[in-house]
Amino acid sequence: MLIVPAVVLAAALLLAMVLNMVLKPAFAARLTTACLIVSVLGGVIFYGVGYMERTGDLLLTVIRTPVFVLRMFLGVNEFSAIEGSTLVSSPVGVFFFWLFHLFAFSSIASAALITIGAETLRHLRFLFSRRGDLVLIYGINENSIALGKECHADKNCSVVFVAQEVSAAVTGDLNYSGMSVIAGPSAVSSDKRTMRRLRVGKRKLMVYALDAEEDRNLYYALHLKDALEKEGVPAENTSLALPGAEDILTPMLQVSPEGYGFGYVHVFDRSMLVARALIRMCPPWESIRFAGDGRAAEDYECAIVGFGSHGQAALRQLIMNGQFEGSSFRAAVFSLHFDEEAGYLTEDCPELLNRYEIHRFQADGRSAEFYRYVEERSKTLKLIAVCTGNEEMNREISDNLMLFLQRRFAENICVVRCGKQGVRYQERVGSRILSCSIYSRAFLSPKEADRGAILLNSVYDGSDRSDWEKWVACDSFSKMSSRASADFLPAFIRASGSTREEILAGHWDPSPEMLETLGKTEHLRWNAFHFAMGYRPMSREEFDANLKTWLRCREEGVPCPVKITKNSEARTHACLVPWEELDD
Repeated sequence: MLIVPAVVLAAALLLAMVLNMVLKPAFAARLTTACLIVSVLGGVIFYGVGYMERTGDLLLTVIRTPVFVLRMFLGVNEFSAIEGSTLVSSPVGVFFFWLFHLFAFSSIASAALITIGAETLRHLRFLFSRRGDLVLIYGINENSIALGKECHADKNCSVVFVAQEVSAAVTGDLNYSGMSVIAGPSAVSSDKRTMRRLRVGKRKLMVYALDAEEDRNLYYALHLKDALEKEGVPAENTSLALPGAEDILTPMLQVSPEGYGFGYVHVFDRSMLVARALIRMCPPWESIRFAGDGRAAEDYECAIVGFGSHGQAALRQLIMNGQFEGSSFRAAVFSLHFDEEAGYLTEDCPELLNRYEIHRFQADGRSAEFYRYVEERSKTLKLIAVCTGNEEMNREISDNLMLFLQRRFAENICVVRCGKQGVRYQERVGSRILSCSIYSRAFLSPKEADRGAILLNSVYDGSDRSDWEKWVACDSFSKMSSRASADFLPAFIRASGSTREEILAGHWDPSPEMLETLGKTEHLRWNAFHFAMGYRPMSREEFDANLKTWLRCREEGVPCPVKITKNSEARTHACLVPWEELDD
């Protein structure tokens, strides 16, 4: 009978090894738990019933059965103690007896392998993370894990997650995916031991602080900044992305003549990123026709459902990117709580709602008023952005709207859902759903997200500094201006009737009329950007006073404290006038 136990033990060990090799740690752990429970129940039944039948002693059965069951997990069987009982009197019963022993020993073997293997894998992953560029991601959640996997796909990057605390199952899954995890107060505070383990040195370092609690992201970034300075890591080798207010956080975190900091810093507003994703997914210039001279041949009209942070950001971006010479911009906003939600926008950007044709409806996207409006404007509407702030509500409204448009043969209207993670767009009912997540390097990596803006800024700055030095020297407003300008470049390509490939190949010879039209379009876009940033036209009196001050300073040979056409503090600009008035 020794052959059977030997085979069972060997099979159990082999089964445990196979499960740990082919299954993810979290699933393998759940399967191990299930095997343990099944084997305990089976052992209690077989040994309890069998020993009771053989001895007839209830007290002794109660005492010995748990002992027999525990010995199952050590690979020991007590078949002789119950041999001849009812449960093992048939081949089927014997089969299940040994099956429960197989489950028992394999669960213990699997648990041991999981523990030993997970610890070994954790150390190996961390050892491998010392090669190539280093990506540090603070905070472990669905969004940060998706970003980590994208970064890990780059063979030149090693990804390390940092968290205050993390479960063994999550750590195992991340290790299994090829990424590392360090956790605990010391890791979050970036103490000396943590920095020695990371071995940043002169490697390129990209940091994403994406914890659900925004204050924690700033805490981590500030501590890491101090640690990097102590380690002597060159600032130009580092970059940081985290959510927050750019004007407030960037001066605290970016390198400057006054102190050490990260080389590239991208402080992002989630709503604004989602709005930029909306423009990338369904750009206004792709939905209208252009004449041969670059003039728009039709107006651009859109509707927005919901006017919280996402709805307001969408409106700003649509206004900024929906301005074309020869075209008028129109928008309709549907919200039950427009007056309560729009206070900041109306007070901070008064010109925005006054300069453009924006109709406001105290109704939501499920109302009859909304559907009547859509039906009436179905021939001219280009886009409907659903931005209620509730994912379920977004889905309900967009799904019903898609069916409504299909039945009225108006599927040319883009219906886009704007949510916390990004945007989703379905060209027509039944077609593939396209999505664009903001939790990707294309939106969060400072070097990738701002590449076009950095190059444009370098063109404006005629100094001999590097592109990076010029960008670091920019204030937040200048960076936002460069981003907005770079985002609009595809519109010029579309309006000119050319393609990106043709222009890059040097096959572009625009006529003077075309250049004039594109210049007018750019001025419309530039005005819209400034109105969306809260600017107002400068009065003639302020302009004349600035000019007088500038002339006096030039005569005296001293620096001038004002700019002639721009007042950044009061947010006024003399050039916020129609094209025809610019010369004056």
